[in-house]
Amino acid sequence: MSAAVTELLAQLVEVTTPPPDAADPEAVLAAFDAMIATRATLLNALEAATPHAPTPAGLDLAEELARRDQAWLAALGLARHAVAERLVAVRRAQRRV
Repeated sequence: MSAAVTELLAQLVEVTTPPPDAADPEAVLAAFDAMIATRATLLNALEAATPHAPTPAGLDLAEELARRDQAWLAALGLARHAVAERLVAVRRAQRRV
């Protein structure tokens, strides 16, 4: 892995902030949207980079990025669940009217 690829991975880790602790799905989605927009240019540059054998530092960065991605997937899952609960509540309320 070249120094340029390692630097791109480091930048990706830096901009992949942890998801907010907020239980508010809108806050989670807004933070995710902002984070993904920031990552887009870096991901494009990483895809265009010439592949090289991974370095230990690059592997560590890739593992950290994967952990952060998993945290986002979990947060988005919780947000989806919260929205689904809201929809069920609205539908139940509509049936009572």
